[in-house]
Amino acid sequence: VVRALLGAGQAAPPGMITLAASCSRDGAGRIHCPLTPYGMVAGTVLAADADGLLLLPVADAQREGVGVHGSLVASLTWPAGSGVRVTGDPLALSVFAAALHAAMMAGAMTRVFELTLQHCNDRQQFGKSLGKFQAVQHQLSVMAEQVAAACVAAEAAFDTHTAAPSLLAAAVAKSRTSEAATLVAATSHALHGAIGITQEYDLQLWTRRLHEWRMAHGCEAYWNLVVGRQVLADERTLVDFVRTF
Repeated sequence: VVRALLGAGQAAPPGMITLAASCSRDGAGRIHCPLTPYGMVAGTVLAADADGLLLLPVADAQREGVGVHGSLVASLTWPAGSGVRVTGDPLALSVFAAALHAAMMAGAMTRVFELTLQHCNDRQQFGKSLGKFQAVQHQLSVMAEQVAAACVAAEAAFDTHTAAPSLLAAAVAKSRTSEAATLVAATSHALHGAIGITQEYDLQLWTRRLHEWRMAHGCEAYWNLVVGRQVLADERTLVDFVRTF
C-alpha cells in the first residue's frame, strides 16, 4: 500500500509503516499526528499535510497513548524539521486508509459473527441451546445482514482496475462498515454475556479493534458527508448515480 501511495522510484523504509489520520503544524513548526492508528507499534508514519506527503520516523517522536486498554492508537509529535518529504498523492492516502480499514472491519465482523453463532449453538439454557430461542435467532439474523452488507461494501471498494480505490467507493465502504461495526459488536456481547469481555476469550480482541477502526480515518458520519457531497455535485438523477457506482 505504501509503495502504491509513494511516487515512482521512491523507496519505502523498512519495518511497519502506518498511515496518519491527520497531520498539522503548530506555531513552533512541530508536527502533530493525533490519534494515529498503530502509533504505539509502528516504526514510520506516512502523513499528508498541505504540502504533500511526509515520512516520519516514530523513534524521533514524542508518543502518547490514548489510555484505552490494549489500544495501539497514539498521538505523535515531532520536532520542527522532522521527516522526509516524498512524492505522491495526499488524497490517495485517506482513500486507501478508509478502504483498508473497511476491509479489516469486514473481516473482523465476520469472525465476531462466527464466534457468536458458535457460542449460541453451544451454550445451553433452560434445556436447549441459545440458538433455539426465537429472539436470539432474530438477533443473529440481523448480525448476519450487517456483516454481509459490510463485506459487500468492502469488496466493492477494491473492485477496480486502477492502483487505488475511488473516493466514492472508499467512502461508501468505510461508512457502511463503520455503521455495521457498532451494531455487530453490541449484539455479540449481548448474546455472549459476561464471557465476551473475559481476557481468555477472543471476542473482546475483535470488538475492541472494531470500535478503534470505526473511528480511524473518519467514522460513518464523516464518510456519509463525503458521499452526500458527491451525490449533490453530480448532475444526474440519484437512480442514474447509483446505477453507475
